[in-house]
Amino acid sequence: MAGRGIYTGTALQSVDDKSRVSIPAKFRDAIIANSDPETLKAGPTVRIAVHPKYQCLVGYDQARFDEEIARATRTSLERLDENGDPDDSQLRRLSGGGEMVGFDSTGRCVLVGWHKRKANITKHAFFYGSIHSFEIWDPETLLADPHAPEVMKDACRGALEEKGLL
Repeated sequence: MAGRGIYTGTALQSVDDKSRVSIPAKFRDAIIANSDPETLKAGPTVRIAVHPKYQCLVGYDQARFDEEIARATRTSLERLDENGDPDDSQLRRLSGGGEMVGFDSTGRCVLVGWHKRKANITKHAFFYGSIHSFEIWDPETLLADPHAPEVMKDACRGALEEKGLL
């Protein structure tokens, strides 16, 4: 893992009426550090997907996506369905549950409409670093989630207070 950018920290960002939000600088830096220089020539991208467990979105770089595909492929071959065929449920989630999204030099990207709805994101997006990826939450949804760690909720409350929203 040496030399690989990681996702740490938090940020509360505004979401405009066109579903645009800015990915925080520290997360952009990690995305770019983990990207192939050749693919960056076309502009930086991030994979944003529906989180498999929580009512939020998850973002990560192409290298991490490739790792997820490899792991899901191995799992599908190890687990057989009732017909004896490989269980491709994780691969299906990966392929259809997310999109590669471009962003500009300020980190501005457009959230996919159904992703935004699934995560209840409206006016604000709370970004939370999770080392290998980052989560994007609607603040109210996060604060109401009984399974979210208190440290995560405290960070969200602090960000809301700093912006005069709580």
